[in-house]
Amino acid sequence: MYKLKLNAKLCFSCGICMDVCLPRAIGMRTNKSSGVEGELLTYLHLHSNGEKELLPEKMMTFPYLENSRLCDGCNVCVDECPVSALEIQAGNHLSDEFFSSLKENYNHS
Repeated sequence: MYKLKLNAKLCFSCGICMDVCLPRAIGMRTNKSSGVEGELLTYLHLHSNGEKELLPEKMMTFPYLENSRLCDGCNVCVDECPVSALEIQAGNHLSDEFFSSLKENYNHS
């Protein structure tokens, strides 16, 4: 099983990672910690040349590993990310972590 590590400061929600993921393990979701989920927001982006651009609500969405069992760790999403915002890390299955934790915390021997 793999974990998707995202640098949200670099990610600009282009969706390329989701498009190139052949097993379709990556999805996009709204950042729920922002407290404004579901509200229509528009951001004003100032370019270095002084131009202004209105950015849609899409900028509040971020990639996440929608189904970690589908991820095969191929790193195509990492390689194709234009801002190097993604990292795939190998992880344990939750059941393995859970049972290891039980064994460590409740060992009565």
